[in-house]
Amino acid sequence: MSSGCGRNWAAPGPDSRRCGASGIGGVPLATSEPPMRLLIHHKLFLSFTALVAAVVVALTLGMEAVLRTPLIQQASDDLGRELSLALELYQASPETPPNDLANRMGVLTGHRVTIIDSNGTVVGESAIPADRLATLDNHAGRPEVVAAVRDGVGTSVRYSSSVDGDLIYSARIADDGRVLRFAMSTAEIDAAVSGVERQVLRVGWFALLGSALFALAFSSAVTRPLRRMRAVATAMSSGELSARVRMERKDELGDLATALDTLAAQLQKRLAQLEAEREETGALIDSMAEGIIALDSRGLVRRANPAAMAIFGLTQDPTDLPPEAVARRQDFLHLVDRVLNGEAVPPTELRYRDRFLVATAEPMPRGGAVLVFLDTTELRRLEGVRRDFVANASHELKTPLTVIRGLAETLRDDDLPPDLRRRFTQRLQSNAERLQAILEDLLDLSRIESGGWKVEPEPLELAQVARDVWSPFAEQARGKNVSFAIHTDAGAGRIEADRGALRQVFTNLFSNALRYTPPGGRIDVRINPASPPGSGATVVEVADTGVGISAKHLDRIFERFYRADPARSREEGGTGLGLAIVRHLIDRHGGTVGAESQLGVGTTIRFTLPLVPEGAEPIRSLDPGSRPVSRLTP
Repeated sequence: MSSGCGRNWAAPGPDSRRCGASGIGGVPLATSEPPMRLLIHHKLFLSFTALVAAVVVALTLGMEAVLRTPLIQQASDDLGRELSLALELYQASPETPPNDLANRMGVLTGHRVTIIDSNGTVVGESAIPADRLATLDNHAGRPEVVAAVRDGVGTSVRYSSSVDGDLIYSARIADDGRVLRFAMSTAEIDAAVSGVERQVLRVGWFALLGSALFALAFSSAVTRPLRRMRAVATAMSSGELSARVRMERKDELGDLATALDTLAAQLQKRLAQLEAEREETGALIDSMAEGIIALDSRGLVRRANPAAMAIFGLTQDPTDLPPEAVARRQDFLHLVDRVLNGEAVPPTELRYRDRFLVATAEPMPRGGAVLVFLDTTELRRLEGVRRDFVANASHELKTPLTVIRGLAETLRDDDLPPDLRRRFTQRLQSNAERLQAILEDLLDLSRIESGGWKVEPEPLELAQVARDVWSPFAEQARGKNVSFAIHTDAGAGRIEADRGALRQVFTNLFSNALRYTPPGGRIDVRINPASPPGSGATVVEVADTGVGISAKHLDRIFERFYRADPARSREEGGTGLGLAIVRHLIDRHGGTVGAESQLGVGTTIRFTLPLVPEGAEPIRSLDPGSRPVSRLTP
């Protein structure tokens, strides 16, 4: 049905008049407003009225400047001229008592006459009986008297308490040093000005009433089409994009109505396109194998596709939650901070639980960011199985095997002296032990990288673990006169970690430190909270005063089989795998590891471990059924 008061957005016809106040297409032209809300038509009405009222008030207040001030100036000039004539009479009557002379001048002029001695004492006053002259204040400080003494003539307009009103004062100094002063009241001037003000107010009230009626009519004519457009805009904001104003006017309001109708049509078309594109994009993102997480400008998760939820093991949609709800790892949160600060993050490797990820992140032009995670766990596992194993293992195994073979052939000689045979046997055993150490380290590293070993966390005191691990090294350290100390900060917090893994970490670090620290050196373990406060991590440093590492080698010391000084390392019995194992074990705990060194000064190996948040549930093993690597057990 198109008739009646249904949704008919055409121009209003006969049926629309029957709709009364229902407005256009069922949208009311006027809606109920909050009691204190000022509409445009109220503002226009009040503006016109306030403007006229302001003009009336300004005219009334301006009477002071327009009428009163000139009239007082005129009266002051007239008073001065009369005073000049009276001064001649005063100087022509030196024998007449001052008070009598003041009274006579007051009668002749109708003004208040005062004669003031050179010291400020009133000696004549027409308005005060002679017996009260002595009670008057000293007049030396009066403005007009001061001006008359200084300049010969002085005037002022000020309040007088004796007459309870403003007086105009004019004073001149006589030849005998006395001051002759005339004073007249401003009452007549004030009455004249008040009469004019009352007349202006009377006319102003009529003008105000007329302007109010005009403002009411004008504001209603202006705001009626605006209310009509507001009704359509409200319908559009509610999703009724088919609403139209269709106003036939040839002025600016008509142009505005046409623009609003055009905007509604374009919005309706564009939103339909955007909805279709959004559905297509959503389906594409959800079907991608890469994990995608979108963040808004506040840093909250805006969207996470199914692949991302699978990668991070999420069972609930993290939309509108902070990134910590996705993962609490430091490297992940650091990646989020970088991209939210406007940095485009190139492909970066991350480790989350038992997954290897390659993450890229791009900031959005209008705030927020998109993070893409490629799960390379399987690829990395396959690459790890074959990664440089033949080249590295053959290189490291070749030396002890060659020595063992050579010694074995030599020991077959029956004529070999006993002392030389004993020395060769010891070297044979030493190289066999070194070969065994390399093989064990290779097995440990292979199991860690391939996922054969899992973290089994438990509450630990880092300082106690370090003391226990150092115990077997203590005798060797005393023999080299190397001191050892543990420094713990009370605010380091509590951690949960794999005890066997941390023992292996400290074992490898202590072994290296003691191996390369000369006699008389020092090894220190420092356990402190990470900086800045609240970063949620503990920092452990193992520092020695050994030979140090060259800066060109420092970035590669955590690679397997890499040695800064290969000859010395082999001579000291190192396998070249200790720091690689340390790096992998700390990484599996969600921490980071790094090194600082200076040749001839010493080396510091620093690693971080995440703290257990206050009130958090204990960390569970990622795979309770997995078996740890044999050398990593305590």
